Amino acid sequence: MTNGKRRRAYTAILVLCLLLIACIGAQIWISLANQDAISYASRYITPEPQSVCPGDTFRYPVDITVERGNSVSRVTEGWCREDGICPTALQNPPVYFNFIEPYSVQAPATRTAPETLTAGDWQLRHCNETHSTGLIDVTCYAVPVTVLECK
Repeated sequence: MTNGKRRRAYTAILVLCLLLIACIGAQIWISLANQDAISYASRYITPEPQSVCPGDTFRYPVDITVERGNSVSRVTEGWCREDGICPTALQNPPVYFNFIEPYSVQAPATRTAPETLTAGDWQLRHCNETHSTGLIDVTCYAVPVTVLECK
């Protein structure tokens, strides 16, 4: 084999190795990008009791897993009607949480139906917008509640 042929063979092997490294790096990046930062066990959670009067409290189980540490979550929560309309007056201001390490928690949550809710089917919607290492992940759950006409 001449020096010219040997050099071309080494160059071809080097290019193939660089392509292989680039493909492996791209695969790792894609798998990290598709990982949820925060996940809930269920998208719809059943409360106890399912029907309440305005001003009553209800409970529901929350099962949350924080998959990524070194992240910041912006949590929003508010009430929406069955038709998807979410009145501005019934939306809470966002709250921010910092996560240093991954963890899981299972705990009951307690909420109070606002006095201003009209009778009908409503949803308490809770969303996390999580920022972690240049990625943004949004995860939500809803708690369907029937508001009764009480006097």
